[in-house]
Amino acid sequence: MPAIANIFDRPPAPVRRDMEGLRAALDQAIPVRQVDRNLLIASWNIRKFGGLTRKWTAGTNDSPKRDLRGLLAIAEIVSRFDVVA
Repeated sequence: MPAIANIFDRPPAPVRRDMEGLRAALDQAIPVRQVDRNLLIASWNIRKFGGLTRKWTAGTNDSPKRDLRGLLAIAEIVSRFDVVA
C-alpha cells in the first residue's frame, strides 16, 4: 500500500471488504429512501473534518487519525440520507 493515496484510487482489498460489510449493515439499519414516502434526515458532527491522513489506513502515530478508509465510510453513510445537517 503506498504511503500517499488518493480517494480516487481503487481501495485496497481489506478496505473494499470493510465497505461491503458497512453497506450490508447500513442496508439493515437504515430504511430505503422512497420518493414521496419518506424523508431520511441525519446529523453529523464535522468538527475538524478537513484533517485527513492521505493513507487508506492511518497508522498509530499518524495525525490526524481520519484516513481515506474513514472518508469513504462517511461518504457511504451520508449517501443514504436525503438531508444531512
